[in-house]
Amino acid sequence: MYDFSIHAGDTRLKLTGALLLYSNPNDASTITYVTKNEVRDVGTPEAPNQQIMGGSAITAEALIAMFEQLTKTHSLNTDILPENVVSISAEHMVWWLPEGKRRAFFNCRELGQRWGNLPHPPLLFVVVKESWYIFALPKNERPSGETALCHAPYFNVNDNHSICTGTANIPRKAAVSAIPDWEDGFFDSEFTHPNGRIKKASHPRGEYAMWKELLDGGVYETFPMQYLVPAEKTLSDVMVEVRKKLGAK
Repeated sequence: MYDFSIHAGDTRLKLTGALLLYSNPNDASTITYVTKNEVRDVGTPEAPNQQIMGGSAITAEALIAMFEQLTKTHSLNTDILPENVVSISAEHMVWWLPEGKRRAFFNCRELGQRWGNLPHPPLLFVVVKESWYIFALPKNERPSGETALCHAPYFNVNDNHSICTGTANIPRKAAVSAIPDWEDGFFDSEFTHPNGRIKKASHPRGEYAMWKELLDGGVYETFPMQYLVPAEKTLSDVMVEVRKKLGAK
């Protein structure tokens, strides 16, 4: 006997309906028709017999409304958004971090195993589903859609701006309350090597030399913004990519 019920906390929920997906036999990944069907117990208390009854076609608008309601029910976010948050939903979050000093750890042959309380440029973090990305900002202010972004001048960052997790201890949710944990996960990890082919900083002697100067101290009070490399995209471009990753067409 199958139990067609589930428990959500202290509440017992009974199966009352089903969505049936219809596809081309030669391409099961392409859904062309959806029906909403009642599920009815046509048996007896002693011998339940759950059956899917006849259904009716459901429109795309009705499906969207249904899933929006589910999202609101199970991913309700009642955080008051601070000024540093640019965009947020149940599956993504974009925020900026003003310039300032933070600890940074290095462990590589060129620099040795070192750490310091170093100046950093203003940054933009993007978390979307299972991935996270980082950019540098050209000015120490909240970015707008037209803001031209720069490569984040760090090791462990790929050419597509994604962060190599490495030793980072990161949270698993996109929530305002988790922002400090995301930032700590980035800065508390060890920077071990530049990733990819694109130079993330334009220091004349390279990225290692720039970070050595910052670690040694006495050269810069704030991060040398002149060494930031343009990423050739704006915040609006990034938000288009975010929407695509979230399934928008």
